[in-house]
Amino acid sequence: MRRPDRPVVAFTGDAGLYYHLGEIETAVRRGVNLVTVVNNNHGGNQSRRGFDRAYGGQATDKASELWTYRDVDFARIAEQMGALGIRVDRPGDLAGALDRALSAGRPVVVDVHTDIGVAAPPPVS
Repeated sequence: MRRPDRPVVAFTGDAGLYYHLGEIETAVRRGVNLVTVVNNNHGGNQSRRGFDRAYGGQATDKASELWTYRDVDFARIAEQMGALGIRVDRPGDLAGALDRALSAGRPVVVDVHTDIGVAAPPPVS
């Protein structure tokens, strides 16, 4: 790392973190000052519209099975890998969690639990 004194900050959703979960352990083992902020809404909302279209444009239970997940505590998983895990359940706790993470000087996962019903608006066509 060119600037090991400064944290690298990564933002991801929970669906995205599943692809790279093992890299938290790598960051611990290699001493990378990595702060990973997870938008943990228990689903892959970016896929929702596509799956709904595949099921006739309706938000069916069958379509939802393809993009919703169990409530996973990524902060706890991070701690089991040797990183610092911080769980955020209330919006008012986010600033303090980020301050703590950025000053930790070691790998941190900030697991921010959010509402699955909130999604970005569709792109303008």
